[in-house]
Amino acid sequence: MADLRKTPSLQHAVALIRPTVEATLLEMEKLDAAKIPFSLNPSRKLFKPLMEGCSLEWALRQIEAEKHLKNIAPNKDLTAAFFHYASSKKVSWFREPEPFLYPIGSSVMIPVRPSGFWVQDGQLKVLWTQSWKGRTLDPLQKAIFNTILQQTFFVGDFKDAGLEWVDLCEKHPRAGREVEILDSANLGTVTQAELNEALGSGLIAKRAL
Repeated sequence: MADLRKTPSLQHAVALIRPTVEATLLEMEKLDAAKIPFSLNPSRKLFKPLMEGCSLEWALRQIEAEKHLKNIAPNKDLTAAFFHYASSKKVSWFREPEPFLYPIGSSVMIPVRPSGFWVQDGQLKVLWTQSWKGRTLDPLQKAIFNTILQQTFFVGDFKDAGLEWVDLCEKHPRAGREVEILDSANLGTVTQAELNEALGSGLIAKRAL
C-alpha cells in the first residue's frame, strides 16, 4: 500500500485537492518542495493528558524538554491553544483510536485517525484537532474531509457518535491561534459523485508526478 504522496493523515491529503488536476498537481509539487523544519507531534502526544485534566504548566515542561530545539516554540504555541479547548472538558478518559485506511485507488490509501474519543453526557464524542497555524481546510475541503470521515470512522460503535472539529489556526496574521469548534453538520458533506471526482483529480495528479 502507498499513502497519497507524503500525506500523514486524511486532513493532509484533502488539503492537496483542488478543483482541477493541474491545481492539485501544483499542490503536490509544493508539498514535495517544502522543507518544514519542525514537527507538531510532541504537542499532539499531549492531547490525551490535557483532555484528562493535566495542567498547562506540566504540558509546557514536557515541550521544553524536547531534544529538537526547533520543535519547542511551535509546539508550546499549539499546546497552549489546545489547552484552551481541553480545559473546558477534563474528561475521565480519552482514548486514541487505531488508524483506519481509506482506499482511493489501486494500492493508494489515505490514513484516517482522529485525535481521540471520549464520552460526554452519555454520548460518544470524537475529536479531530486541526493543528496547523497558517492554514486550514476551505469549505469544500472540509466537506470532502467530513464525507470520508463519516464513511470510514463513523460506523459500527461510532455510528451515532458526535464529531468535534477543533480548528486552532491563526485566522488573522500575528493575532495568535484561535479556537473554533464545528460539528459534522457545519463541516458539510459532498455527494459520492463529487467525492469520486475530487479524489480522481488527486490520483491523476499523483500519476503525473
